[in-house]
Amino acid sequence: TRRSKQWELQVDWGLCAGHGVCSAALGEEIDLDQWGYPRGRAERRIAVPEELLGAARLAVATCPAVAMRLRRRAVE
Repeated sequence: TRRSKQWELQVDWGLCAGHGVCSAALGEEIDLDQWGYPRGRAERRIAVPEELLGAARLAVATCPAVAMRLRRRAVE
């Protein structure tokens, strides 16, 4: 079985203050709820396609609350 790497954006909800900067950087994958908090279009952990990796890195780097983390995870 071959394994590939998938990028995943994770939000630390204890730190997130709902600034919405992540959505400005990565609007293709992040919606904001009515209070300005991020949510993935599919799941709580937000999968990031390879072609949006730069935008995801920008979302992490510009988060005022330092509440976002980008991780690679193995997928079968």
